[in-house]
Amino acid sequence: MICIILQSDLQLFFHQEQLNLCNKFIERTPDRPDSFFQYNRQLSDKINAVRELPITRHESCNTRRYSLPHYSRAKLSVVISFYNEARSMLLRTILTLINRTSEDYLHELIIIDDCSEDVGLLDNLKQLMRNLFTTKSRLTLILKRNQHRKGLIWSRNEGVRVASGNYLLFLDSHCEVNKGWLEPLLERLALNSSLAVSPLLDPIEPETFSYRTGNVLLKGGFDWSLHFHWLPRVLAELESPEMQYTSPAFAGGILMISREWFLKLRGFNPELQIWGGESIELAIKLWLCGGQIEIVPCSRIGHLFRPRHAFEFPPQFDQKLDSAQATYLRNSKIIAESWLDEYKYLFYALKPAAKQIPLNIHEAQLYDPILIKDGHQCHRFDWYLRHVSPELKLQHWSFSALGTLRNKGRCLHVESTFPKLELLLTSCFRLKVSQWHLHPETGQLSTESKRCLGVRNMKSPERPQLMLEPCVTGQVPSQRWQRRDTQLLHAETHLCLDNPLKNQLELSSCRPHAASQSFQFALEVGAQA
Repeated sequence: MICIILQSDLQLFFHQEQLNLCNKFIERTPDRPDSFFQYNRQLSDKINAVRELPITRHESCNTRRYSLPHYSRAKLSVVISFYNEARSMLLRTILTLINRTSEDYLHELIIIDDCSEDVGLLDNLKQLMRNLFTTKSRLTLILKRNQHRKGLIWSRNEGVRVASGNYLLFLDSHCEVNKGWLEPLLERLALNSSLAVSPLLDPIEPETFSYRTGNVLLKGGFDWSLHFHWLPRVLAELESPEMQYTSPAFAGGILMISREWFLKLRGFNPELQIWGGESIELAIKLWLCGGQIEIVPCSRIGHLFRPRHAFEFPPQFDQKLDSAQATYLRNSKIIAESWLDEYKYLFYALKPAAKQIPLNIHEAQLYDPILIKDGHQCHRFDWYLRHVSPELKLQHWSFSALGTLRNKGRCLHVESTFPKLELLLTSCFRLKVSQWHLHPETGQLSTESKRCLGVRNMKSPERPQLMLEPCVTGQVPSQRWQRRDTQLLHAETHLCLDNPLKNQLELSSCRPHAASQSFQFALEVGAQA
């Protein structure tokens, strides 16, 4: 671990000599295609390390006087973990943070390299920072490189372990900090120490690096598959869009919180591996155990949202599974088992492949959700559904049945073989097996891609045939199905969905107790209308 002290006057104004130093640092980036980083690296290298950004927050935020604690009680430790980030992007994150944060509050910057391919980066960064800033006084820069890949979750916990500030900021390594970002967040935390606050994220376009205004009418949430989603924010009467607002979850891994409160909650679950689910787990834990999450639109940080992961996941227990999906499924399963209580059946209904993934939790682990719940008298998950995210509770209550659709140990699946879609029966434990929803009023049997199971040739002498077609609003005879015990009866033809042979689906006369006509949903919610 490398620790250096930077100059007290942290406002960095670039002269040609300083620009040359930055350019030399950036030129040492290993030659990799843009697909390696999932953004336009060549353009990133050409953009100034600290460029002018548009003021995206409401004008009232610029003139407001913030009530802040004395800096001696509000020292900020910033934790940045990265893996295979382009040098120019990482440098832009660091220098915009230093340049646009009050030196009184910026106590230390902790940067952890998770064993990136660019092995000389941290040594070069240490030398660059020493040359850009004189070695005097206040900001401490702590640099650490993992000797083997340990992941974002482990690295952030390690950053907290060495941190000494009153507050923590977790910041991704592909950000640009905008002016005045700190004061609105710090004011909220000073008023309520059990809060966790997030800036409103302004998206940075990965191809053009254009900096856009984030949407103040969105809040963070997730679905029963434990995937993050943006949700619409509904303004209360007399509520201004620029006011801070509560959010069920946060995005982008950018969060500010009291270090004492974070440690009381035992940090990120160390049993979660590499990346994925850690922010959802922390959000649930915060809300259930006496905290809250707020998004503060007067604080703006730009975040580059990449189209997909720019890194590989280490192999998992089963080489047949995609390692990224297997890692996320395992992490999500830990969250479901730890926090969802009786609602975990909804997770398994949508992610049956998680059932076969072993957790391999260490017996001597220090992180025990039961002890956390007892120590903080945490609410059960039903409280979260009633008071924090009613949208989640209502999400599947509009269906009479949902999840995988099983027949004799295999599941009904829609295979995309361009240019057509094929219906087949496959292993229920394959990743991304089709999820079905039976709508109680229309009788439509639909997939998550809004395709409905329909029937053609309903009145012709020929045998009616199954087909997948776009779902049509309203009650459509060809798409109307009825639940009869475990059978699926087509209402117009009075025939039942049947699997007479191994992978053959057809309609045939309904036969009581026929195993080939018995289709079980992962979850039966209620009776059809």
